[in-house]
Amino acid sequence: MRVSVRSPARVALDPDSQHVATALLLLVAGLMALGVVLVYSSTSVGIALRAQDATLFLRRQLLWVLLASCTFVLARTTELETLRRHALPILLCAAGLLLAVLVPGVGRKIGGARRWIRLGPLNGQPSEFAKLALVVFVAAWASAQDGRLRTVRGILPGLGAVALVAGLVVVEPDMGTAILLSLVATVMLVVAGVRVTHLALLGAPCAGLGLLFALAKLDYIWRRISAFLNPAANADGVGYQTRQAVIALGSGGPFGVGLGASQQKLLFLPDVHTDFIFALVGEELGFVGTVAVVGAFAAIAVYGMRAADRARDRFGFLLAVGLVTLLGLQSILNMAVATASVPPKGIALPFLSFGGSSLLMAATAAGILTRIAAEGSAPRPLLDRSPAEEDRAHDD
Repeated sequence: MRVSVRSPARVALDPDSQHVATALLLLVAGLMALGVVLVYSSTSVGIALRAQDATLFLRRQLLWVLLASCTFVLARTTELETLRRHALPILLCAAGLLLAVLVPGVGRKIGGARRWIRLGPLNGQPSEFAKLALVVFVAAWASAQDGRLRTVRGILPGLGAVALVAGLVVVEPDMGTAILLSLVATVMLVVAGVRVTHLALLGAPCAGLGLLFALAKLDYIWRRISAFLNPAANADGVGYQTRQAVIALGSGGPFGVGLGASQQKLLFLPDVHTDFIFALVGEELGFVGTVAVVGAFAAIAVYGMRAADRARDRFGFLLAVGLVTLLGLQSILNMAVATASVPPKGIALPFLSFGGSSLLMAATAAGILTRIAAEGSAPRPLLDRSPAEEDRAHDD
């Protein structure tokens, strides 16, 4: 049997699929534009106080937005079959970059963690690329399986890939990203048909060992957990950022103090332009602004799942589910940190936080989602469709 993939021109497109793709594009563009404004608002005063150009971070973020727009277009125009065929090389490339980070002289250490690689005047974070690589690989691998996903032996290759990438991220160390990767992969595997009992049997011991290793070797994790459990005793120490973030959120009231009028950004809240930019949203735009931002991310999730529902094949379906889960969980974790619901994890808010690697990852993920949506047809029960049935559907 010869298996082929029909070109988009030969597929009858559902008009609603084009609506989904357009909605995703507008939501992403709106969040990126708001992110530029918030980055400038959160950094201009602090930079000026250090006698530097107040537009330094603004210009850098605009550069990253330009590059992110290019990656969005590239992802939007890339055939999904190309991603599927190159899923393993993409994953191996990501693993190689994660290994390179650990090499002295190649990886750059900032704030006690070796997570960056120098790219000329900029820093790149390979773990952001690894997020996309793992989602693409799990989608490609799971979509190629048939009944093997229902057996313990059949899921070992997929779990091995997840353990490899998550383990390399833990060594950096970056427990927040490792947890995020594990959660995203778990959701994808369950949706693909893997038994929860099998995942618990094989995944739980690995996750437990990884957590014990991190707790034993990484003292900062203990400090963050302690500060989270007893915030009053650590208000001026490890828990200082979280306390200031909560103050910022509570200071905004219904409509906020206005763009640029934040008090917490006056060196009271460190990293307000990165990990705690959601707190700035609450202070400057108020409750209404935070609801609007949360609503925008919720809309991306809804439209992303509608794209998954209209995917042309099982790979596209699982890929869309993985990307929506990645963007959704990362957003939830970032907001949870800003509201003191979970310990700090160092995870950026997609499209809004300052930082090139995170923005490129989010824009690429959104570009792939719009590709899946634009190629979509009327909703079909892809979840129950086997790879063999898809081969027959695509057979010429």
